[in-house]
Amino acid sequence: MIRLTFSLASDVGCLRHNNEDMILLNGELFRDEQNSGSFYMTRESRFEACVADGMGGHEGGEFASELATQFFDDFLTDLQPGLTSEQLIGLIRQWAVTTHQRIVDKSLQLPQYTGMGTTFVGLFSYEDKVFSINIGDSRLYRFRKGILRQLSTDHSVASVTGDSNIPTNVIYNSLGAGNNAFADVEDISDRIMPDDTYLICSDGLSDMLSDTEIEHILTQTNTKTHTDSAQPSANPSTAASIANQLIEAAKQAGGKDNISAILLTFCPDA
Repeated sequence: MIRLTFSLASDVGCLRHNNEDMILLNGELFRDEQNSGSFYMTRESRFEACVADGMGGHEGGEFASELATQFFDDFLTDLQPGLTSEQLIGLIRQWAVTTHQRIVDKSLQLPQYTGMGTTFVGLFSYEDKVFSINIGDSRLYRFRKGILRQLSTDHSVASVTGDSNIPTNVIYNSLGAGNNAFADVEDISDRIMPDDTYLICSDGLSDMLSDTEIEHILTQTNTKTHTDSAQPSANPSTAASIANQLIEAAKQAGGKDNISAILLTFCPDA
């Protein structure tokens, strides 16, 4: 049994009028709010920590990100036991294809949602194993011993071509938009170490803050949290504020898009 702590926050940002991001954590959906806490990962339980960044303008993007997160929660809940990693990865990839078509079908049924789509990135568990999933340009990072590393690959035209003149939000893979969709899925169980923190975020964060800036904020908050835990009387940097500190930093940098982030830490054995 492994204990995980989490901190999450989602914000409309400084320029947008509505928030098209959606956070999924253990069956609960979050938008325009923050939360924190902890839970245990057991062989029987299945956790999920995902961010969906909707596209398609007012209502369309909101609807697409909500559909994707709900569909994934239903899918994970209904998975039969006893699957191998290879079997599960195959099913996840098929889920992406099916979900893409379901969102396309919704947009055809409801013309006000024409062109809607969403990215999807995160971590989830299945029978003591932890997997990553990525569709689009939202990001998954690992923060280990003060070093931040991006684990996901951006499905953006700029990333593929190396052309910095192409806007980073021009992507070639998403659920609902474009001709098809695919998912990068990987079993990362053997690479997780105690005290690893995983950052799952929309590009509203990564476009506003460089990896170095994100790393600096996480290093500072990590140091303060450890200091405050030894000194209860100190002004605490609580887990609830860590994701929000990233959100506020992105807003101070311009906050041009919706901003969502989950921080998930694998705690060492007590």
